Amino acid sequence: MEALPVPMITSRQSADYHPTIWGDYFINYSPLQSNTSLAEQKEKNSELRTEMKKILINATDPLKSLELIDSIQRLGVAYHFEKEINDILCRVQKINIIDDDLYAVALRFRLLRQKRYNISSDVFNRFLDDKGDFMACLCNNVKALLSLYESSYLGFPNEEILEKAKKFSRVHLKSLICKMEPSSALMVTSALELPLVRTPGRLKARNYIEIYDKYNLCNQKLLDFAKYDFNILQATHQEELRIISEWWKELGLFKDLPFVRDRIVESYFWMLTPYYEHYYSHARVIMTKLMALVVATDDIYDIYGTLEELELFTDAIESWDLERVRTLPEYMQRCFLAIYNTFKEIEDELAPEHNSFRVHYLRDELKRMAHAYLQETKWASECYIPNLEEYVKVTFITSGCIFITCASYVGMKEVISKDTFDWVVSLPEIIKSFCAIGRLMNDIGSYQNEQKRNHLASSVQCYIKEYGCSEMEACKKLKEMVEEHCMIINREFVSTKNIPLPLIRPILNMSRIYDFFYKDTIDIFTDSSEFMKKSITKVLVDPILIYRKD
Repeated sequence: MEALPVPMITSRQSADYHPTIWGDYFINYSPLQSNTSLAEQKEKNSELRTEMKKILINATDPLKSLELIDSIQRLGVAYHFEKEINDILCRVQKINIIDDDLYAVALRFRLLRQKRYNISSDVFNRFLDDKGDFMACLCNNVKALLSLYESSYLGFPNEEILEKAKKFSRVHLKSLICKMEPSSALMVTSALELPLVRTPGRLKARNYIEIYDKYNLCNQKLLDFAKYDFNILQATHQEELRIISEWWKELGLFKDLPFVRDRIVESYFWMLTPYYEHYYSHARVIMTKLMALVVATDDIYDIYGTLEELELFTDAIESWDLERVRTLPEYMQRCFLAIYNTFKEIEDELAPEHNSFRVHYLRDELKRMAHAYLQETKWASECYIPNLEEYVKVTFITSGCIFITCASYVGMKEVISKDTFDWVVSLPEIIKSFCAIGRLMNDIGSYQNEQKRNHLASSVQCYIKEYGCSEMEACKKLKEMVEEHCMIINREFVSTKNIPLPLIRPILNMSRIYDFFYKDTIDIFTDSSEFMKKSITKVLVDPILIYRKD
């Protein structure tokens, strides 16, 4: 066992996390008054939904139909029109539309792949020159380049043409920004910073409403519908957040454990990622509670607990026995009881529908995480740097991605069999890649701050030790590994037909937003005082103003 020449640290540590920036804000929150009441917006929303359905049903032109679907999806209202959208895509996938129009071909490719159609990337071959590069005549076509760029993020492993597409479109879009009109420049800048598939859904909707509003040729009915719908959903989300904030305050865990990250609002914002629709309201509340408890548990192992205490804590979680609580320090007792009681409450809630078995899987995964957390602590206490393979076996579990996938299913109304939970915990390829993305992006975003204290070596240090490279080279290689796993997830999303779309979609959505949460190698969940605060304000605080057309 190889060790670093650093003395073992036994005193309590602190990560100096900043306190919550929200406090009781959402408990005492009074929605900002728009110039149109919520009741009026609901009425108008209902009328416009009926009109939009008719427009979709009557759509005949393939390209215009795809453009309408694209706008509907970007605006965050596609959940209202699933059947109509599916009917159009079913028709469109049977035909080729304007073979020599890169914009149309790329748009069709992206929309079909997003709906699990196994469309081949060979559709782009016709846009290559004799050398196998994208044709030079495409370099100034902003619309086509942006469509190609967004499509390139849906590539499968070994689809070299989509890697070429990504590099080609990115280079030329960057060079053209200064020549674009403001609305196009805004769209391109946003895409280059964070492509569509990697932007949290609610933030994507809010941003696109502002962009779409500037289009001269926008569909005004669709825009109005999206504005009403955003505000109506926002009111639902605010109420959920009030309930969760009251629960968190009453739990009082952050007072008893002042060293943990008090990030209940940020946790809720993250849990909007797998699903944001009204239908999943109860599931989101449950997910956020579980996320907050896991964050607290992680911080106990990561920062505050001594090795001896953590061994007792792990034994208590493994036994799931209240009698073991007496053996724990008081701060650990508070955390264990909070976990135990919350799990019991959720189990009791689910019992009438015979779904309490879902919590059993969650409990088993928590036990597995506790043992993995303990192994990390032992490595940190010994200043041991494992090889990458050894590191991965443990830290893929502590990434929390298996746990949070199970948690996403716990409160869902869909019929979910034990076989589905067995599939998740068996670590199929899509879950392995989800864990890899979560772990590696977390490490790249937080390793510099974590190494300021006695902390487990991250994948960055493991890679440096194993391959003898620089820190910059290690981060570059790990990011390439992340991209490989993103492509595996794209492939598995399309090919895993035994898992229904509502159950595989949360995995897809959660795996794609790590570029956002670890923005520019900064962990904006932990340090949430700037970019995260602005994003939460846009999605959960400020309504969209509705202008009357009298």
